[in-house]
Amino acid sequence: MKWSLLLLSLSISTGSLAQVWKTLPKGVRILGYRNITTSKVNSNFNQFRSASPLGSSFRVDAATFSAATNGAFNANDFNSDAYNKFLVGDYKVDAEAQFNVQGTGLGIGITDNVMFYAEVAYYSAQVNSNIKRTSGNSYEQTARALELAAGDVNVATAESLRNFIDADEGTIQSVLTNHYKYKPIGNWSGTGYGDMETGAMIKMVDRGVWGVMAYPGVVLPTGRQDDPNILQDVGFGDGQFDFFGEMASGYVLNDNINFGTTLRYTYQAPTTKELRIPGSRDFTLSAESGDFSVKYGDRINWMVNSTFMLGDWISFTPVYRFMYQLPSQYDSKYKDANGYLGYNSDKQEHQAQLTTTFSSITPFLKKQFALPAQININLVKTIAGKNVPNVARFEVEFRMLF
Repeated sequence: MKWSLLLLSLSISTGSLAQVWKTLPKGVRILGYRNITTSKVNSNFNQFRSASPLGSSFRVDAATFSAATNGAFNANDFNSDAYNKFLVGDYKVDAEAQFNVQGTGLGIGITDNVMFYAEVAYYSAQVNSNIKRTSGNSYEQTARALELAAGDVNVATAESLRNFIDADEGTIQSVLTNHYKYKPIGNWSGTGYGDMETGAMIKMVDRGVWGVMAYPGVVLPTGRQDDPNILQDVGFGDGQFDFFGEMASGYVLNDNINFGTTLRYTYQAPTTKELRIPGSRDFTLSAESGDFSVKYGDRINWMVNSTFMLGDWISFTPVYRFMYQLPSQYDSKYKDANGYLGYNSDKQEHQAQLTTTFSSITPFLKKQFALPAQININLVKTIAGKNVPNVARFEVEFRMLF
């Protein structure tokens, strides 16, 4: 259930003016505030790009039980038929989450072609989760399979198996807290700041009806990181520096229609983290922790939009967003664990957005209104992806120039 809020980013840059390549004039400032509320998140797009429950389902069979007991469960005590029949139980962790984000951004025109900006968000998260058992054990069937095989050892093992503890939800919770030293699975809530983004917007080309802007910048690790001892918590930041470069371009077709696109590449710098040491790729719970050098995958973000003006005051902007993140890399003395942690760690996301804008900027420039400001109402939905939450969000944003 571990996932972080990469999808709830704040940006005061794109769309702050009618054309994406425009910067603020020298000395002019922009202040932005955004409030984001998500739908209840109870599913994600898994590694096969299909929607699946946010919580996880797992089966404790012979192989899983052996990994969980660090080999104390000896497969040599079972014949192949009994080994394949052995089952402690099937379990499901039901989970749902909801988030509210309040973001603030500030920008200032350094020159007529260069603008500095900084933005940070404050997160509130609520995660509800509980363990359910979906099928019972197979001790009796396994014992019978053992008794059908010759040998006193098999008979003794079969008798012991019939008296083996039945692992209900409480037993699993006890194993997680007492053996693995995790906090109990249940409801979790948290608040805190996310990572802070700061950088510059540099207007490279302005031909009136089209232009190009460059955005170099850095993301500072100011956000709350997830706790390796809590299975259901959410991180508000990744814990490392990100360095990015972005290009924006657009074209004005006429007074009523313009187009824009941005492309960003983000390099995520390596960092050192203390993580749990998984014993296998499919069973990542572990009672041991160790230090890992973590290199999260670099990320590509692409956006394309078209803005339709209804006079000077109102516009509608449909937006398509794409994100791809390369697989993460882990390095430590735990060679097998490095591969287990990096397995299936790439991400992909497709989002559709519709923005309704109420703006007094053009009337202000025409000296028809006293205050240059803008209100954006955004509806955003993740429509496809891989290893990302299936979420919708509603945003209200206020921007003011002064």
